[in-house]
Amino acid sequence: MQFTKILVPTDFSESAMYALPFAVDLARKYTASLHILHVVEPIVAPVDFAWGTYSYPDIEKQLSGYVEKSLAKIIQDQIPGEIETKTTNLHGKPWREIVAFAKDQNMDLIVMATHGLSGLSHALYGSTSEKVIRKAHCPVLTVRHPDVKFEMP
Repeated sequence: MQFTKILVPTDFSESAMYALPFAVDLARKYTASLHILHVVEPIVAPVDFAWGTYSYPDIEKQLSGYVEKSLAKIIQDQIPGEIETKTTNLHGKPWREIVAFAKDQNMDLIVMATHGLSGLSHALYGSTSEKVIRKAHCPVLTVRHPDVKFEMP
């Protein structure tokens, strides 16, 4: 088996950062490129929220700036220079964008954390990693942070 393109979705959580070295190690072993992806979910607000002083384009612009800086910092601090690395910032439902991006870009492997920033949303909708595992066209390696405890129901 040969991996040439490895996708690493991140929500910048501690768990996602813990999964990154696994992807780096695999990229080294297989001389693969890394593609780090962050997906921003759309901002949802009540329709009659117009009285507020928030400008959604301004918020999205600030968020995009934060994401770009965070992705650049990951490359600078955690990715060795010999590994070809690309970053992408998308908007939409994370699991859907991850699966579509992986397929469109012909990724050979997805390396991601088992848990992210969501808590309540997992109870309501299921986790992003679960949906990616079920729907991805390629293998998915999930990495559980040691602080995330597994308990039998």
